[in-house]
Amino acid sequence: MKKLLIILLCSCFFSNNAFSNEKFSNWINSLGLEKTIFQDNIFYMGIGYTGEPNYLKNTFPILVSFIYDEVYSDDKRYVVRAGCKPRDCGNNGMLWVDLKEKVAIGVINHSFWEKLDFDNMVEGQIFIFSNFYESHLDFPDEFKASYSKWLKEIEVTPSKYRFLNSNNKLIEIDKF
Repeated sequence: MKKLLIILLCSCFFSNNAFSNEKFSNWINSLGLEKTIFQDNIFYMGIGYTGEPNYLKNTFPILVSFIYDEVYSDDKRYVVRAGCKPRDCGNNGMLWVDLKEKVAIGVINHSFWEKLDFDNMVEGQIFIFSNFYESHLDFPDEFKASYSKWLKEIEVTPSKYRFLNSNNKLIEIDKF
């Protein structure tokens, strides 16, 4: 009986995960963006459930699919969806979308890079990705304002910035 209960609970957990990611994908598709928000890269930031590096498209929904807020601007032009990893709100994500220009920028706050190493953990690492911008200098003021507000809400002081641009190039940024 215990075995059956454990199997049932695990099934519910994993199907909920898949459903949530599917729900997030459907929400993204409903925005009518001309291209995907995710580049086809594998990273390790300590967010995934397996402890292994994973595709950004699999990792990011963990942050904004279960525990999240969705806020539209007064004119309904911009939407910000922000959340955190269930049972680990030290990992946060934010997705900013301009519904008129059909562009998006994602942000992840994390503590690990490339491997799980508690001795070298660096809190406040910021990973920004956009399949719509080549340079972080081109980010709209509306994004910058939403990003600043989000940082205050999650009470994070950035320690390091990385930007994955529309050319699929990872760039370390001194200041943002």
